[in-house]
Amino acid sequence: MALMRDKVVVITGGSRGIGLAAARLFAAQGASLALCARGEEKLREAARMLGETYAVPVLPHAADILDTASVQAFVHAVASRYGHIDALVNNAGASSQREADGVNWPVNAVDAVSQPLPPGRFEAISDAEWRAALEQKLLGMARVVRAALPALRAAQGASIVNVTSIKGRQPPPRVVTSGVAWAAAMNLSKALSLELAQDAIRVNVVSVGGILTPQMEAGRARWAPGKTLEEFLAPRVANIPLKRLGSMDEVAQAIFFLASPLSSYITGQCLAVDGGGLRSI
Repeated sequence: MALMRDKVVVITGGSRGIGLAAARLFAAQGASLALCARGEEKLREAARMLGETYAVPVLPHAADILDTASVQAFVHAVASRYGHIDALVNNAGASSQREADGVNWPVNAVDAVSQPLPPGRFEAISDAEWRAALEQKLLGMARVVRAALPALRAAQGASIVNVTSIKGRQPPPRVVTSGVAWAAAMNLSKALSLELAQDAIRVNVVSVGGILTPQMEAGRARWAPGKTLEEFLAPRVANIPLKRLGSMDEVAQAIFFLASPLSSYITGQCLAVDGGGLRSI
């Protein structure tokens, strides 16, 4: 049974990583897709692969969520092609900081670090760093939702899934700008769930932590070229109750659940996909 047949699913940051994993799952369930990302070449490669593999319509559109006109152009293209949006997955935005706030320092764990913190960290964070975090994680999300609302309302029963990080609920050391921005994105999601309920639009959050992504290998190469990936990630894995990193497909399954009719009576909720790393319930 194709749960998303005749449904239109929009995914920002859909050309790779978690976004592409989610796109595969939606396509396998019959959804028509619209994907945006900044890199046009990778985006078209992803669209071609999805269309050929799953025989579903895929609209690729290069867009930058930091630019209002770019977001509006993307949503206009989606509305012109499909007429409405059944599910919006906000997945764009930097997945994690590759450097600690204010200093050139590796971040290697969710809520524990193996190195001593350098001095003078918080006061070294510039206004530009604060603005960048809020732009990437909060304002970009707000722009996409704002532009997509007419097409979401046209579906007469739509869903928004905002992908965030457990940093928003459990701030680790050295990444305060990221944690604050994700917390704001979660607050926005809750507010939207209340406001948009009257339009039959559900809004939920998938909060991720401890997920194995290609960026982790890039981090190893930069910060610990003499270590294997397993050695580099050992402090992080040790801090996860399930004692392993999650996969991007596991995050995609949570996104699919909250975007699909399977969760038709769920709104305003946060589902953590983190192997138990979040120390609250």
